[in-house]
Amino acid sequence: MRKAFFNSSVKGAIAGAIMTGGWLLADLLLPEPWGDVVLFAAMAVVNVGIGWKLGKLYDQQEAKEANAEAAETLDPKSAAN
Repeated sequence: MRKAFFNSSVKGAIAGAIMTGGWLLADLLLPEPWGDVVLFAAMAVVNVGIGWKLGKLYDQQEAKEANAEAAETLDPKSAAN
């Protein structure tokens, strides 16, 4: 069976659509006044977690780029190429 390969943007769009459907389903299932309070609190926690993870990934990417630049300047053979 073949594996399906998607761009990261397509994967993100699919994950966002699934997450939106989950929040809408939770909104429909929870009772009215208190359900919204619980739902919005849960959404806030999830969004903070996603933001924290994206920040860590961004920092890791910057560290990789900085290490690659440092290795490039220290290695005279790679500078000649």
